[in-house]
Amino acid sequence: MNALQGQTAIITGGSRGMGAAIARAFAAEGAKVGLIARTKADLDAVAQSIRATGGTAAVAVADVTQRDQVLAAVDHLRQALGPIDILVNNAGIGIFKLLTEMTEAEWDAQFDLNLKAIFLCSQAVVGDMMERKRGLILNVGSMAGLVPGYPRGFAYNGTKWALVGLNRCLAIELKPYNIRVTLINPGTTDTFFRPNQGQHPEWLQAEDVAAAALFVATARPEVSLHEIAFSVTRDGWA
Repeated sequence: MNALQGQTAIITGGSRGMGAAIARAFAAEGAKVGLIARTKADLDAVAQSIRATGGTAAVAVADVTQRDQVLAAVDHLRQALGPIDILVNNAGIGIFKLLTEMTEAEWDAQFDLNLKAIFLCSQAVVGDMMERKRGLILNVGSMAGLVPGYPRGFAYNGTKWALVGLNRCLAIELKPYNIRVTLINPGTTDTFFRPNQGQHPEWLQAEDVAAAALFVATARPEVSLHEIAFSVTRDGWA
């Protein structure tokens, strides 16, 4: 317990699913957590569940694809909780259609949230981290960024493959400032992202992803975990 005592973590997409599970796991280890998403009622519900167990949480409503909203949200959470030690880029979207069916708006929505938001949020927190010579940027990707392709996955998988490259380059760029950059790639997970949520105990659960995120966040500062890929045993991925 209290492995993250005294640290502040921001989690995007923190109002439900994997983001909410990560926030609760971090708070249980003593972190002050800042939650960013677009729906205030959902954010407040997660924050209240954290406070009910003795944790500290603050919320900021923002569309993380919009620079002004990101900057305002980060500033609000920094004032409420203190300097940011950990950023979890978790917000994401998947739209699975054939090339002939995908609209330009659907393409843009995926690349904006799955990639541009990571750029904007990371840029918003990294200045303080560089000054303090410490920090962790934890990006939540997907096994879809590692495995061979499949029909209807070209846009979503494209964002996750691109995230692998983004993560590897940022890890090198920020290493001189003692800032760690890690990518976790979960496989099929039983969250709102999938149909019939809550009916697939054989899949990864949000808490499994939170456990991986917590493993990264609680590693000694001298340990840099680059990429972690994991899936359920019955998946055909290797």
